[in-house]
Amino acid sequence: MLLDQSVSTPVRYYVGLDVHRDTIYSSVYDADQKRSCAEWECYVHKENSLDLLVDTLRSEYGEFRCCYEASYSGTALYDSLTKLGVDCAIIAPGSIPRSMGDRIKTDRRDARKLAKYFASGLLTECFVLDAELRAVRGLLRSREGLVTNLTSSKNQVIHFLHAQGHCYNPGRYWTKRFKAWINKVNLEQPYDEITLRGYLDDVAYFQSRIEQIEKDILRASESFPLKKQVQILQGFRGIGLISAMHLMCEVGDFRRFDRPTSLMAYLGLVPSQRSSGNTIRTGSITKTGNAHARKVLVSAAIKYRFAPRISVGLEQRQKKCDASTIAISQRAQKRCHKRFTDLNQRKPFKVAAVAVARELVGFLWEASQPPSHENTDE
Repeated sequence: MLLDQSVSTPVRYYVGLDVHRDTIYSSVYDADQKRSCAEWECYVHKENSLDLLVDTLRSEYGEFRCCYEASYSGTALYDSLTKLGVDCAIIAPGSIPRSMGDRIKTDRRDARKLAKYFASGLLTECFVLDAELRAVRGLLRSREGLVTNLTSSKNQVIHFLHAQGHCYNPGRYWTKRFKAWINKVNLEQPYDEITLRGYLDDVAYFQSRIEQIEKDILRASESFPLKKQVQILQGFRGIGLISAMHLMCEVGDFRRFDRPTSLMAYLGLVPSQRSSGNTIRTGSITKTGNAHARKVLVSAAIKYRFAPRISVGLEQRQKKCDASTIAISQRAQKRCHKRFTDLNQRKPFKVAAVAVARELVGFLWEASQPPSHENTDE
């Protein structure tokens, strides 16, 4: 979730916070005198320690801005500081300048660097979603983890049966015929039977958990703050309710990006580049953005390898979309299918899918923009 955010009013004092599980080391940087002027360390688990730190900083320096590096702590510290009225920013780790010859790393040095670079405008701030979107995002990421566990459990069943000499050849796995076949499998050893039933119980458990969490996501979508945007995204091939909710909860409102290329770069879907003089070298995608959203987009892009058509599900979803969204969706199908077909003839399948995902982002951004009459002055 990376986005440059400019400050409208100048601030003299900037505070860098080096955050750990038990401690927060803070360093104050004076932007006028260009030097560090004070440092404190507070203990996270000590009662009112954060309130005391903020009160001390305000009594000494008045208004200030603070920042800390994005980490496992997430937005908990950001929420606490925001409630105290502090202008806080979460910094993208990849934007922090690092010296190749610097072999000393301490909490004090890290806090000083953060404060100094923050005051100089050299850091990139993360875009922070509101609390409701973050809560729904937790549901979606939970489902994502459950799907991964379900796939692993299914593979365990298949590999175990192969090891026992039982191979299913008539068709695809986990169909009704496969489940009927697996219930007829006879294993010589009783403990093998116990192991197999345990694996099958795991599969059933994860399936039931996924079904329950999908019901929760459906209920959350009914009062979702970006419900209109979710409906627009569902008007495109390969993007259902779960995928659309995923994109909205990971990226936020697409309209905050002024150009589609900015959204592509934010998602890490643009090629990396190393150029010098007259030599221009491009490489794989940067992968600097949100990996969850990128995965959803690539999965949707794979659907465009098939010829353009309106499926029953897509037709039902497009009933909630306006004519302009449907028109953009149809253009996306033609363009992305042609692009996929052309690239797949000379590039690996995954490379073609990522390139089409980048193309698809442009169409999604276009469909998310407000009608032109909403931008005109009355």
